[in-house]
Amino acid sequence: MCGSYIKLKALALILLFTQLQSCASTTTFPGIARQGDTISVMVAGSNRVKKETISVVLTDAVGAEWDLSTMGLVRSVFNLRPDGRAEGMHYSAYFDTFLPWAFGHEPVQTVLIADLPNSNVAPGNASLTIGVLETDNSAGAAYPITVQLEIIAGQGQQELFPVQGPGGESMDFSRLEPAPYMELNFAACTENIGAASIIINFDETVVNPDDINVYSPESTVRGTAITSGAFGETQRMIFWHNDGQNLLIDIVAPQGIKPLFLQLFAMHPSSVIGNPSFALTSSDVYDVNGDKTSCTPTLEYFP
Repeated sequence: MCGSYIKLKALALILLFTQLQSCASTTTFPGIARQGDTISVMVAGSNRVKKETISVVLTDAVGAEWDLSTMGLVRSVFNLRPDGRAEGMHYSAYFDTFLPWAFGHEPVQTVLIADLPNSNVAPGNASLTIGVLETDNSAGAAYPITVQLEIIAGQGQQELFPVQGPGGESMDFSRLEPAPYMELNFAACTENIGAASIIINFDETVVNPDDINVYSPESTVRGTAITSGAFGETQRMIFWHNDGQNLLIDIVAPQGIKPLFLQLFAMHPSSVIGNPSFALTSSDVYDVNGDKTSCTPTLEYFP
């Protein structure tokens, strides 16, 4: 994705600064808007919530309600992450970096972009109530979330977020949303993992094997809530390839990595029609002494 999205610069800076100060935040930006305006809302941090599984209800100053989700006014839900070199990623308080992993995902700030209704919204103090329609793993807040918003008089307009540069294009928020993915999670395992060899089958008649990519977030958590400790405990090396029908994944962590900090995702393009039928066909997990454990990771698919 090329170009810089000038209308998002201030928003991104504020969101990322907020994320580095705590697990996740819940607030609107801007906090004042007119009917018809575009707003962004920080809705804690989750790697599962998306616009198809979120409910957003606006309640204005006189108690009138608008379901922005059913009205088609929720434009996007996506996650932001800070620069991997950011000081807050490495030198924040222990719980700020640990808690998202305890909830099942890397530290993220979830952002919702929505348009307000064009007419009949009463000026004054309003609120947005945000809920989720399926099981979620949000860190930092429990749904439903209620955030405050002041509606002022006047007619607003939808923000198109033009791209800086030639062409005059508008930002395509769908490019920031997750592609369909499979998640492999080791959190149910009880012993530190020294190595693992995983084979995942998929239907090559549904998805082009060359279009599958693997992503594994890496934790910067160190020490405990009592002692700061040294970095390096969450290091791991991952090597993978596919043979046209299977993903073959090898993981090495000689020092031993806590299962909580080991996750893998396999993505494919949203243009794929049908279910690739990812299936865990082989899983050998070893402890730091090289002994095979009873650990079996869980596999879930999110279209």
